[in-house]
Amino acid sequence: MKTVLYFYENAFSMWRCRLSGIIAVAREEGWYVSPIDVGELERGVGPVLKYWKPIGVIVEGGVVRYKGCSADAFANQKAIYYANTAVTDKPYFGIRHNSVGIVKAAIRELLNSGFGAYGYVHHRTKADWSLEREAIFRQEMAACGRQGRVFKSWRRPKDEDNEAFGRRLEAFIADMPKPCGILAVNDEMAVHVLRAADNMGISVPRDMVVMGIDNDELVCENTIPTLSSISPDFEQSGKLAARLLARRLRNPEMKPVVLEFDSTRLVRRSSTRKVERADIRAVRALDFVRANACKGISAADVIREMGLKARTAEKRFREVAKRSIREEIIAVRIERAQDLLRTPGVSVDAIYPQCGYGDPRSLRAAFTREVGCSLSQWRSRNRT
Repeated sequence: MKTVLYFYENAFSMWRCRLSGIIAVAREEGWYVSPIDVGELERGVGPVLKYWKPIGVIVEGGVVRYKGCSADAFANQKAIYYANTAVTDKPYFGIRHNSVGIVKAAIRELLNSGFGAYGYVHHRTKADWSLEREAIFRQEMAACGRQGRVFKSWRRPKDEDNEAFGRRLEAFIADMPKPCGILAVNDEMAVHVLRAADNMGISVPRDMVVMGIDNDELVCENTIPTLSSISPDFEQSGKLAARLLARRLRNPEMKPVVLEFDSTRLVRRSSTRKVERADIRAVRALDFVRANACKGISAADVIREMGLKARTAEKRFREVAKRSIREEIIAVRIERAQDLLRTPGVSVDAIYPQCGYGDPRSLRAAFTREVGCSLSQWRSRNRT
């Protein structure tokens, strides 16, 4: 059995999306893919490699920080690394984010607020990918003539705890001209920004808009307000890595190369949806729709959630969403259907319950009406 191992860190949700892409290509190549959680390895990767005898490995860049899991441990393997930070001083085969596309998409959303000042919040470790995103942030701010400030999270005393870190971040935010926008290097750091704003009594998004990167839904949908984020196409990155491995296996003399993936999708939530204070019920209703549209809710459920008369609720919702409650519910369902269609091996007729419809015919009709093509046609056109 031709086996490929995928070493990942379970602390991040993106690994399942990448695995889906890897498996899609593995089926074409006749490989078996075994995901390996590096956090569960007690003696490094050596025993795992010896047991499986893989034809190749795909490795998350963060894996090499673990004991017994350095790039040297993979030296005799056909290895493909996910890394925006160099994993070794030697040439290697890799896949990385196109940080330019990701940061520019985030900044465009921030600039929609019309605010004059913007800040960037680093990761708490001094990582190359975080520094890279800072450089792009500075360039974009200079290009549009806006003020850009940077919070270097990693510049901290060795014994700094979370409380002390929070005070430093609050001081940075307090010094920002208001209203302002903040781009965090990822969703994890954006949560800290939202917490600091709440502690300081700063209204998000009225006085400060906040963007994250990675669109970890368990994080973004759980914050108050919910967090807008840029969603890199991690499934595409999985396919890209597997295809690069296939090329390497077919051509042993192939020279190391690092490829980029840059497909991004903005997921707008409440942290950048700038509205007047009087529209807070409409903002919360938007979050309610995003969280529940695929559970079969109706416009009447949203109106009850808002606690207003139907006509007033529809008017205020449209002022914020720029479309009716029913149109927003359908839009969220269609977006969910498109996400599911990107998953290899999922039957078109099997996805309707996950999109809030009672039968496949209703989903097919709505999808064709809104998108202009059938589910099968859309899947065929959007294969990567």
